[in-house]
Amino acid sequence: MNIETIEPIINRLEDDHTVGEWRELFAKWDNHAWHDGEGVTEKTSVLLMDANAVTNDGSPDLDALHELLKDHVQASISDLYLVSLFPYKAKPTDTAVNPRIRLYEDLGRFKHEFDLMYDMDPDVYNEMQLDLLDETDAFIERLAQGATKLRVHVQSFRGMSEERIRLVLELWHAVLHHYKPHGQLILAYEGDPSLIPDYFAVADAVCHFDLASHTLLAFAQGDAKKLSDWAKRIEEPEDGKTHFNFLSSRERDPFEKNLIEPSVEQILAAHSILFSLQGIPAIDYRTLLGVETPVEHDELIQDLKTDPYRLQVFSGILSQLNVKRTHPAFSPYAEQRIGSSDKRVFTVERKGGGETLILYTNVSAEPRTIHANGTNLFTGEPVDTIELDAYGFVWVKSE
Repeated sequence: MNIETIEPIINRLEDDHTVGEWRELFAKWDNHAWHDGEGVTEKTSVLLMDANAVTNDGSPDLDALHELLKDHVQASISDLYLVSLFPYKAKPTDTAVNPRIRLYEDLGRFKHEFDLMYDMDPDVYNEMQLDLLDETDAFIERLAQGATKLRVHVQSFRGMSEERIRLVLELWHAVLHHYKPHGQLILAYEGDPSLIPDYFAVADAVCHFDLASHTLLAFAQGDAKKLSDWAKRIEEPEDGKTHFNFLSSRERDPFEKNLIEPSVEQILAAHSILFSLQGIPAIDYRTLLGVETPVEHDELIQDLKTDPYRLQVFSGILSQLNVKRTHPAFSPYAEQRIGSSDKRVFTVERKGGGETLILYTNVSAEPRTIHANGTNLFTGEPVDTIELDAYGFVWVKSE
């Protein structure tokens, strides 16, 4: 790290540490064997995964989790967003940096098959207690242990001015891209929406917390107008920036828990909306695997094979991802336009890589007829008139 590149940021932060101490910090990490990972493309999708979700004889088993993901998920999903939603018994080897999950060295086993995403902790930074040097060290440690994406929740910075928060984020953005040029600093921001464009200056992606609520409302009303209006209001990020989209997050219940007796069709329709929009999509393992508590590895595999509902959700989501990853118009940076020809159908046009895709999702229980010339991406068949069943969806490549 060339300290001269970030010294202006440090000076503006008026940090208590000297430039010499910052030099020592970066010298500590400069000789690490850094691995950058892949850039974000249409192949990028993130699985929100609890590190303790898969058990063996009642105890969290990372080997069993690794086997499950490698055998059944790796071909379709590129990234793991590792969190801990359930408690586990502390071990002497548990890290003091993040006591909720096992050592990053242990979780590093996943980096051979997936890019990794972590949160920054603690959940709250107190202005008086924040030691920026120590937190930056912890930030770099996550990168050294395999992370290519780091999520920081802006509201974690309590008692700090907007200017100082942005300076901290500017510093971390510069540090991340020094060690991992293809890395992503992802911001969770739930404040004034008018400030979101400003945060793109110090981040690579910003989370959309409103997507889930607007999608739920669309299904509840059988009407996509408010969802479409919301999506139209989203400002196009500048080049090299994008959004981070999800229907469920670590802070919230799985999406389907907010629906009344959700059908497979509704869950898959909701994910077709998630995958249609410009940005990096994140899928909740609780939805994908149909679990809400830690479960035995063998039991989980058996249930996925024998429970029609869970199998259809699992295979249906992965099927959409398998199509998505083969089309450059699904790049998180590809152009997006929201249509509005039928209030019951959410329509998105995506352009990129020399192709145009139009994606239709019926958010109602009423069948709809769509006129679209092109090729059905799921069947490879030419189409001109499409009959969408209740909660049906189709992705069409325009001719």
